[in-house]
Amino acid sequence: MLLIEKVLTLRSSEIFHNTPEAELVELASVLEELYLEPNETLFKKGDVGECMYFIYKGQIRIHDENLTLAVLEENEILGELSVLDAETRSASATALQETILLKLEQEPFYDIMMTNAEVLKGILKTLGRRLRIMDAKMAEVKVNSPAGQPSL
Repeated sequence: MLLIEKVLTLRSSEIFHNTPEAELVELASVLEELYLEPNETLFKKGDVGECMYFIYKGQIRIHDENLTLAVLEENEILGELSVLDAETRSASATALQETILLKLEQEPFYDIMMTNAEVLKGILKTLGRRLRIMDAKMAEVKVNSPAGQPSL
């Protein structure tokens, strides 16, 4: 991929929407390209993670065994929790089709986050939105299960 394509991918994400161009160029230069085939696993629940991914092309299914939590598409991110705390992955990620990802390691992310508060705001917005979606899904599962018990 060209550097400009990586910059445009970063710019289109909610996290880096307001980040200055010069910082995006610097960050784009450290992104690693990954290519996944359909049904190829990116990571499994419980794996230790220290990076996040931007979807340049394709779709990624986020799941806990057979329970689909989300299907993410172009310009969306995944793994943002792991880039923050380097703990184990809370779900698995599998490509639904041929997918191109841009991988961002923890250290370069921390460097950009320390110099640009907009990046921190962007990741907090993204995490907040995803938590609300998961809360709504859990409430739906609870309502639809016998005796109000979650049936995950």
